Amino acid sequence: MIHPPRCRAALLAALLAPGAAVAQEATAAPEQYRLRVEYREYRPSLTGEVQRGDGATAGTLLDLEDDFGITDHRQFEVHGAIQIRQGHKLRVSVTRLDYRAEAEARRNFTFGSTRFERFSDVHTNVKGFYYTAEYEWDFWKGPRGYLGVLLGAKAIDIDWTVVSPPSQRETDTTRGPVPSIGGAARLYAGRVSIDGELSGLSYGSLGTAIEAQTSVRVHLSDRLALQGGYRLLKIKGDNELDLGDARLGGFTFGLELSL
Repeated sequence: MIHPPRCRAALLAALLAPGAAVAQEATAAPEQYRLRVEYREYRPSLTGEVQRGDGATAGTLLDLEDDFGITDHRQFEVHGAIQIRQGHKLRVSVTRLDYRAEAEARRNFTFGSTRFERFSDVHTNVKGFYYTAEYEWDFWKGPRGYLGVLLGAKAIDIDWTVVSPPSQRETDTTRGPVPSIGGAARLYAGRVSIDGELSGLSYGSLGTAIEAQTSVRVHLSDRLALQGGYRLLKIKGDNELDLGDARLGGFTFGLELSL
């Protein structure tokens, strides 16, 4: 005996099945993941200025290279993404910032509440992390890639230690988040993909964090890719007596795993 409702359900399923397959194929194979993790080596050049007051008076405006002797140093970064459904991603990243330097003071200067004398040996240790947390919505996606918008926040957490033996020592902490908006895109061409993104926002005394990066990936498979690119970070904070203005720009090399 034939049951009309069951026949209609079977016919509907048969009609929808090819459409579902097409929808699945409409997204590039490497983008069909739940979890994505990427490790990169970051080789930035660091330039900028810093000023630390003692709560009543402003300190000396100091150049990171000329006054502290900070030079380029390899860093590392880790990026992760959870795709809650196709084109909707929760992304996080952490970048290590670790610099040590030694220089002879070329002038008298004040950092925090400590005065450092000209010609004294100054040892500087800058250590911390730069974090990002973002939601990405890919409003366009297809077999050739995607185009999306970003909404989230960026934060920096850095400890400063400036020492001049035997007894002069000053410590300070730079910490704070700022909101961020931006855009991201990736284009696939066979086993190669090119992507880029720009994000950031200025939020008054809370600071400014602008980030731009671009990458080329060689996909060894749909789940594993080699990465090479360039990343630029611009971080600035200014609250009257204290100022921090840093720029990091350099090449990145890494490995991307999608599951």
